[in-house]
Amino acid sequence: MRAARRRTSTRQAGFTLIESLVVVAVIGILVLISAPAFLKMINRFKLTGTTREVTSLMQAARQEAIKMNAPAHVNYDATSNSFFAFVDLDRDQVLSAADRILAARTPIPKKVEFRGPGDAGVNGANAIDGWDDPPTARLGPVFNPDGSVDRAGSFRLKDSNDNFLEVRIEIPATGRMVLRKYFPDESAFFMNGEKVGSVDHKWVWY
Repeated sequence: MRAARRRTSTRQAGFTLIESLVVVAVIGILVLISAPAFLKMINRFKLTGTTREVTSLMQAARQEAIKMNAPAHVNYDATSNSFFAFVDLDRDQVLSAADRILAARTPIPKKVEFRGPGDAGVNGANAIDGWDDPPTARLGPVFNPDGSVDRAGSFRLKDSNDNFLEVRIEIPATGRMVLRKYFPDESAFFMNGEKVGSVDHKWVWY
């Protein structure tokens, strides 16, 4: 009797094979349900992280322009799919041997693209706004030695879920940078929580 009780207690303390399989199946279902949301979150972090790095690069270029008393350019390089900055020491408005390249580059990661709303592909016409307008089209902002920028404009980036963000300089005199998200219903970019009229533009992620 004592031995039988011990065997019964042992069986009650553990899991049967069927119970273990049920637990594994439930975990698998939960993983499948949560995987798409998790991937969207990862892509969102990549997009917001890239825009923060672009902002930091632009801030560094502005500081170097002031420090070196020379214009500093921030451009997109299609070959390396990255942003870079240089101080235009010879003031010829192009990167040359005499210029100083900032060490830090900002690569664009997978699942993030340099493109704007309406662009059919990467580096389309809407990826840069303002800075590439004639008559003096540029590949990005040019910071002056006083910290100002030559004109308003923005770089635009997109994730794989059609979320668009732009790093924008709105006021050339101050060189202040802001981050804005695209609202398809209004075909316009807004800062998070920006209020226009009675509409409060809270960001929604797809």
